[in-house]
Amino acid sequence: MVDLPGITKVAVGDQPADIEVQIRKMILTYIQRPSAMILALTAANTDLANSDALKLAREVDPTGVRTIGVVTKLDLMDQGTHAGEILQNRTIPLRLGYVGIVNRSQKDIDQGKTIEQHLKSETEFVSGHPVYSQLQNVGAPQLGRFLNRELLRHIAAVLPDLKHRVVSQRDRHIAELDKMGDWKSHSVETVSYTHLTLPTKRIV
Repeated sequence: MVDLPGITKVAVGDQPADIEVQIRKMILTYIQRPSAMILALTAANTDLANSDALKLAREVDPTGVRTIGVVTKLDLMDQGTHAGEILQNRTIPLRLGYVGIVNRSQKDIDQGKTIEQHLKSETEFVSGHPVYSQLQNVGAPQLGRFLNRELLRHIAAVLPDLKHRVVSQRDRHIAELDKMGDWKSHSVETVSYTHLTLPTKRIV
């Protein structure tokens, strides 16, 4: 898992003037890979339509087959508002949908609040909320289970192509070595081939 930075719009301090361009290029380097799953994080107290994460994700994954929306900071929304429409995939629909979570604040971290204590607080917040308590996709534990399931599905989907590319590259290098003569007899180490085994267990 690679934790990528958010887009910086204005250079601060000794940051280069083109910091936004540099960060954008770095992010695209990772998320444009077809084998990569994209977690597009957006704070609940911001406008989803202006989400840089979703915008970048759509550029490289227009069909949304590998983009998961994560709505953070559910507890920081204005009183009387909630992210229920987003979490029910009605605002800006994603094929894989959204999961909502409550973040540990900097104050929590400074005061030594543990992950276990935070998870308990999050559970209490969700269970006591009139909207979130009715949804199955809110909370860090739910996010963990969701990511595990989707990652297994994604691996099963991309592994055949990965195997094909690895075998093709191996065969190409062996063909190049064969042109150089009897390289096997001069090899210091025993040549071995790595076989990728496709998962046979059905993923549900």
